[in-house]
Amino acid sequence: MSASERVLDALIAVAGAPRPMTAAQLAETLDVPLSSAYRHIALLKKYDLIVDLGRDAGLVPGPACWRLGQAMDNMEMVASLARPVMLELSRVTQESVGLMQAVAAEVFCADMIESSLSLRCSFAKGRAQPLNKGASAKLLLAYMSENTRRLALQGLPRGVEFAALETELATIRSKGYAVSESEVDFGVWGVSAPVLGPGRRLVCGLTLMVPVIRVGDRLNEFVSATVKAAADISLLLAGSSDQ
Repeated sequence: MSASERVLDALIAVAGAPRPMTAAQLAETLDVPLSSAYRHIALLKKYDLIVDLGRDAGLVPGPACWRLGQAMDNMEMVASLARPVMLELSRVTQESVGLMQAVAAEVFCADMIESSLSLRCSFAKGRAQPLNKGASAKLLLAYMSENTRRLALQGLPRGVEFAALETELATIRSKGYAVSESEVDFGVWGVSAPVLGPGRRLVCGLTLMVPVIRVGDRLNEFVSATVKAAADISLLLAGSSDQ
């Protein structure tokens, strides 16, 4: 289990507890040393994901959790608007299509349309990955605000070459999409394009996932179709905000 997964387990434990949880109770729930629990608590407090009410009270979800809850509600609306476009993209390409969202230092799959073909790839709904690997993750990083990206980069695993990553993100912004091959799952090629809200604010990413053996001379077709579909969803979002 990665360090980011352990921190998320700590957040889930605190958020799901029926009453405030002490550090000792958290350590026992996660089956980790108390010192590890304190490290998780410190990181979660830093991002306002939990609040410490004091030794006699314990830990409770913080204001950032409330904001995340609002964001998830908003994402349900986005997914509802995007789904017809995702279905059409999947029909035309015969490949899997995902709606991807950044949360802290990870990328989550908010919705997924599976390919109709027997050999297919998908990023299962609810699955999470660090924000430094794959087309979806890098696309989201590239289009974040500078402040949000700085905070997300702080939460990435150790060993990430940040200078090389920043150069790659600049290239993605210049092109308007991101591509990757076998960065998350071996044998999977992906292209991701930004879904933008009012003021060209990043909302999520739209990603097409294809087995490498089926890409061939359709690469440009896949890229163009995904970029157009993401732009179509952005227009739908702009129309809904005007109502």
